[in-house]
Amino acid sequence: MVVTALGTMVVAACLWLWAVFATPADARGVMAITGGLCAVLLTAAAAVIAHHVATGRRLREQARAAAARVARLEREIARVAEDTLPALGRQMRGGGSVPDALSRLPQPPDGPLQQLLKATANELDGLERERAIAHASRSATESEIVTLTRDTLPELVRQIQVERKPVTSALAEVRQPVHAPLRDLLAETAQQLSEGDRRGAAVMAACAGAAARVQAQATSLLAQLRDLEEQYGDQEEVFADLLDLDHRVSQLGRLADNIALLSGGRSGRRWTRPIVMESVLRGAMGRISAYQRVRVHSTSTAAVVGYAAEGVMHALAELMDNAATFSAHGTEVHVYVDEEDAGMVVTIEDSGLGMRPRERQHAAKLVSEPLDLRTLSGTRLGLAVVGRLVDKYGLTVSFRPSARGGTGVVMLIPRVLITQPRTAPEPPAAIERQARPALVAAAVPAQAAPAEEAEESLPRRRRGQTLAEATGSRPATAVKPQRDGREAAARFAAFRQAGGRGRPADPASGDS
Repeated sequence: MVVTALGTMVVAACLWLWAVFATPADARGVMAITGGLCAVLLTAAAAVIAHHVATGRRLREQARAAAARVARLEREIARVAEDTLPALGRQMRGGGSVPDALSRLPQPPDGPLQQLLKATANELDGLERERAIAHASRSATESEIVTLTRDTLPELVRQIQVERKPVTSALAEVRQPVHAPLRDLLAETAQQLSEGDRRGAAVMAACAGAAARVQAQATSLLAQLRDLEEQYGDQEEVFADLLDLDHRVSQLGRLADNIALLSGGRSGRRWTRPIVMESVLRGAMGRISAYQRVRVHSTSTAAVVGYAAEGVMHALAELMDNAATFSAHGTEVHVYVDEEDAGMVVTIEDSGLGMRPRERQHAAKLVSEPLDLRTLSGTRLGLAVVGRLVDKYGLTVSFRPSARGGTGVVMLIPRVLITQPRTAPEPPAAIERQARPALVAAAVPAQAAPAEEAEESLPRRRRGQTLAEATGSRPATAVKPQRDGREAAARFAAFRQAGGRGRPADPASGDS
């Protein structure tokens, strides 16, 4: 730019001098001044032009250099983004430290990119540590939850519901979770279990108490009916109505026994001496509405021990009632009794529609597994009662297809419950009265008199009095004379007439 200005100045000076000397003498002063000004202006313009040209050239060079640097930075950034950063992430997830990870990677030549890569490595290292801590915490929580659901809660339920321990003692016996929310959940669960168990126990006790009152009322009604039957035995119409009412009250008593057994109570009847199998079967028949359809095939003279006789009779009544309920009204239910080495086998077969394999499995489950009233269907209460009796007396009940087209139920009474009767095989009076409709239908009314004598011979004791004291203090009673054949025939005719009146069956007698 300086050279251009000097050259322009020399040229302008030469032109100015030429113009001054070429001008006439009288105009040279004006020309000198005008030419000098033009020379100065030309020199200044040339200098300005040269400066701008040089500035433009420098700016173009800087622009080219900047573009080259930007292109280089773009390539470095792309390489860092596509290769370096993913490799850095893999290094950090593999557990490497920041210096080791950076030393294994190619460093970008640009300083800011190096700082960016280092900062990214530090952030990834922090995030990886936080992720490891969160993963460990989640694994520990999952392990605690698995332990809580698989071990702690079942043990807590056993401690509270089976061993009847209070909440504090039960919680002290089980493993406590590490996490506070899970400990609070366990404590709340224990509290709810205890409260639910108390409410359930109260409900079961109330049901058992109500069933006991119904049992007492049924027993009282049966005693009054027996007195009325003795009083009006010679009046056929009245006697038939009394027999029908007696039978219905017996079914009501069975329903009350069902409620008592399901709610943890016991049956309303107990025997102190062995009961022959024939009497057990007749007593079971006397407790169902369709007893006239039951056919018993038994020649056994064995007896069931007294403490188990009522349970066996009740179980047989439920099974007979099931067989009669789930078969056509015109068909018969056959009961077979066989003595085996393992005990007494009672088979009940009907001619109904039968049971599908899944239904047989469900029925077998009801009579073999512990009863849970919360999962019990309302149409299988009878089988649930049988399950309670099976568990209490060690009976065995199984289901199979019947050769008659329906269902066969096989009940095994174990040998420990089988004995021989101590006296003659007449049934006790109470069993004879329960089975009286079945006995009359079987045309054996002559057993009534010996049964009454057996009842009169049984000792009666007050509460708190021992059996020996009651036997010693009991006055001797005269034996009532046996009724003649005409009165027995009248009873049979009266009952036949009552059975043919078409009275509706008691809905409570079904398996409900």
